[in-house]
Amino acid sequence: MATLVKTIKLPFLRLNQAKAEEFVRLERINTDVANRILALPKEERRKLTSKSFADVEIGSAWINQTIRNANAKTKTKRFRRLPLETNNQNWTLHRVGNTFSVSFGLLRGIKKRVPLQVHVASHQRLLEALLDGKAKAESIKLSQSRRGIWYALISVSMEVPDAASTGRWIGVDRG
Repeated sequence: MATLVKTIKLPFLRLNQAKAEEFVRLERINTDVANRILALPKEERRKLTSKSFADVEIGSAWINQTIRNANAKTKTKRFRRLPLETNNQNWTLHRVGNTFSVSFGLLRGIKKRVPLQVHVASHQRLLEALLDGKAKAESIKLSQSRRGIWYALISVSMEVPDAASTGRWIGVDRG
């Protein structure tokens, strides 16, 4: 069995202005944190944890992912915009009627999570497999398009059967 990792892009359904402005503000804070990390020498960057950024109001799982992303981009001098991203420990997927909702805790110290409805068009089966436990949730990234639409980019991994080997091959000339 091979593992397939797929990222699905889901727009938020009926996202109100207050939540959109909060996402913009937190994304700006996240970008500032990443730029602060890039300003440090490389030896100090490796030792950073979320405790190093206790003054930032974003949750520790989100900060840890920002630290990982900033350390991974070694040749970057400055981030213009770094989307909010976390691994599978800080978000859950629920089904509410015909729609799915994603809940996550963005702010530090607040245990209450804000559920958001996600519009699903062609990813219904994949999201149901995620809820049934047939697929594993990997990470979530909150991103805004140039039009101002907010998306949840959800990475999902699942086991797929190996491709059957064929004994006969067909050659194609590209002349």
